[in-house]
Amino acid sequence: MESGYSVRLGLMEDWYRALLNQEDRERSLVLDYAPHRKFLEGLRGSVVDIGGGAGLAGRYLQSDVAYVVVEPSQMWSAPEWQRFAAKFRGSGPDAKFVSAAGEDLPFAEKEFDVALALWTLNHVRDPSACIREMARVLKPGGRVRVVLEDVEPRWADLLGDGVRRVVARLRGRRGVAGIHMGLIAAVRAKLTGRWPLQEDHLQIRDRDLRKWLSGLFDVQRRSWIAGCLTYDLVKSGS
Repeated sequence: MESGYSVRLGLMEDWYRALLNQEDRERSLVLDYAPHRKFLEGLRGSVVDIGGGAGLAGRYLQSDVAYVVVEPSQMWSAPEWQRFAAKFRGSGPDAKFVSAAGEDLPFAEKEFDVALALWTLNHVRDPSACIREMARVLKPGGRVRVVLEDVEPRWADLLGDGVRRVVARLRGRRGVAGIHMGLIAAVRAKLTGRWPLQEDHLQIRDRDLRKWLSGLFDVQRRSWIAGCLTYDLVKSGS
């Protein structure tokens, strides 16, 4: 398991190193984060960004938010990434960086108002342990946004996405598909049990995620945003 994690981590780091050398790196990252802008801009209090890399989500946070980034990879502490990230965040809050894994957060219980796991759980050793740790460090009523890649959608997800695409076409406008795959290809992948998985990702199934969340979080909203399955959660028992 550890060797698999190390390989996935190395592939992820290689991808981001290559991105940093591209002229359109800022535009590429804005395209990733912008669909979550409204959510991020509405956050208040203390925010822990698990697997937050160089703290790029801070671009959309209010300047008075206490922003803590937890990241096990040392790549993001490189001067070139720190310079880029500071510029990318602009007027957003300064980030406090903590070197740690999401499975073992070095914080007290009930310390944060919000936890972010944006494209994080596909890269960790144990996503269920990360979820338990998020619940531990959140205050009662604390909020979470989890964004997952390469999750196989439900049949109802595909149907709903297909309807939205048809309606958009009939209205003469370009619809933004929630699921980034053609419907025929998606149906074929589901029928054959071969849903695509990037080499640097850990496969996470929607039903497993719901099981891990049970008893810890209440699901406020489950949606597909820019091709990724997104869960908005509230800590249970509040």
